[in-house]
Amino acid sequence: MRINKIYAAVLACLAFGSSLTWAQGTCGTWTTSKIQNCDGYDYELWNQNNKGTVSQKITGGKSNPNGGTFEATWNGTENILTRAGKKWGSNSTTTPKNAGNISIEFEATWTSGDNVKMLGIYGWAYYPSGSNPTKAENGQSTSFTNQIEYYIIQDRGSYNAASGGTNSKKYGSGTIDGIVYDFYIADRINQPDLSGGNGNFKQYFSVPQSTSSHRQKGTVSVSKHFEAWEKAGMKYMDCRLYEVAMKVESYTGSATGKGSANVTKNILTIGGTPSTDYSLTTNVSPTGAGTVTASPSTATYAPNASVQITATPNTGWKFVGWTGDATGSTSPTTVTMTKALTVTAKFELVSGEGTDNLIKDGDFTSSSVIAESGASWMLGQGTNWGSSAATSTVTGGIVTIDVTTIGTETYQPQLVQYSLGLEKDMSYKLTFNAKAATARKIEATFQQSSDPWATYASKEFDLTTTETPYEFVFRMDSATDLASQFAFNFGQATGAVSISDVKLVYSSGTTSISRNVANGSIVFVSLMGRNLSILPIEGTPLQVKLVDVNGKVKTNFKVENTSPVSLSGLSAGRYYVEISGKGVKQTTAIMLK
Repeated sequence: MRINKIYAAVLACLAFGSSLTWAQGTCGTWTTSKIQNCDGYDYELWNQNNKGTVSQKITGGKSNPNGGTFEATWNGTENILTRAGKKWGSNSTTTPKNAGNISIEFEATWTSGDNVKMLGIYGWAYYPSGSNPTKAENGQSTSFTNQIEYYIIQDRGSYNAASGGTNSKKYGSGTIDGIVYDFYIADRINQPDLSGGNGNFKQYFSVPQSTSSHRQKGTVSVSKHFEAWEKAGMKYMDCRLYEVAMKVESYTGSATGKGSANVTKNILTIGGTPSTDYSLTTNVSPTGAGTVTASPSTATYAPNASVQITATPNTGWKFVGWTGDATGSTSPTTVTMTKALTVTAKFELVSGEGTDNLIKDGDFTSSSVIAESGASWMLGQGTNWGSSAATSTVTGGIVTIDVTTIGTETYQPQLVQYSLGLEKDMSYKLTFNAKAATARKIEATFQQSSDPWATYASKEFDLTTTETPYEFVFRMDSATDLASQFAFNFGQATGAVSISDVKLVYSSGTTSISRNVANGSIVFVSLMGRNLSILPIEGTPLQVKLVDVNGKVKTNFKVENTSPVSLSGLSAGRYYVEISGKGVKQTTAIMLK
């Protein structure tokens, strides 16, 4: 997010915020970019391109019982960053494994009208030798330096730098200090780094999942974030630490920034062991199906404490049981805190479909929802997409992709959305409206967002020149992937394709409504236990085939009325119901249990 200069001094002090009598340091007030150790804390003021006026008053140090405190004001700035903490420097041998417990107790008041603003823990680290990343978060081969810039956000503005970063990818989530955080990695390409020049490097983020968890005071268990990143697949525990600091950052991109901050407590502790109290992490599966509450509700619990947990389903869902460190299907239930516990409440749809759209900006409210980075959608075309060429325009909630050159693969070019969570054994229903300038095919795919790019589900659709609703029901049979990708693939032909109202919802997997591609009439397909019912269009007999996932026809029959057909002779698993008749051609997925 900023230019950062090398600070190579290796300080010996490993614990700040002592109980010694406070004495004012000699660092005073700074008005230009500067790095200096003041009474045991490493302070830094950075003002991008030296725009406007800035002031940072050093008010703390290790002699201050409130630690590395400071005050700052800025006006007419592009990007201002002010912080205080510990710098091990570029020659550091300290890692999260050998540093001991790291925590920061903080309190601050701040205000800013800038576009991007963050209050929280900040620093840099270095990957171990030979471990530099070789791929961007979108899977493209890219060379990266060994540097990591990291953020543990406590308060921010409306812009979420974690999810909005270049190729931002969510790796998971977890509860730390009583706050549910999402964990992200983003790419910084040809941006200022610790070398004093520009380079490619990774950004790590912990960001509160809910804005209601934003705070301006509290304790941050920094080491627990490092451990959670490692468990989520974000390599960190063997990385050399360059620094850890309490930071205020405010960015506007033009010389119009204005704001102030007063960090009145910044007690950094490094060394020793973490608290012996245990954390309780509660999850809901699938996301949005319900809630879990704990009583008593605290950030941590004493050893052997009893905690009552209650699962409450949202409308249309039912609670079916606990997994993780809780078992059974009773709610509420009680767990005993003999260690850090993680419990997950599992829910199922009662019937029909969920109401929450898992696709971001599927209503295409403006052209800003499609961009190379920082947006919900990306149009993949050009060199990295088989030299394909396409443009996108958004008008009235409809996105039009005009393909002028197809790529070397059938998925090139593509309109793609990253960081889509798909959970094992859940059924999903994709719906959208589409038409083409001339009749053609497109493909919808759900797959891994990195090598080996395994496909979870895909389907081709026949588009006509008339806007038509389409749907695709599938079950996630693979392991849960909270960072999958969804894409519309346009490599079958050139020409314009218009898409609108893209939705992905949870499905009970028992009932599906599909539309006739030819004329928009509706064929109802329902499965109750092992009895399949199909409502034929009046006066139109339908031919039905059941095909397994390997494409083998298991049975076929003709439907002329609504009498159910028994499927008791088939093995459990996913099947496709292929329906054809006069003016009718559709496929619907079902799951036999």
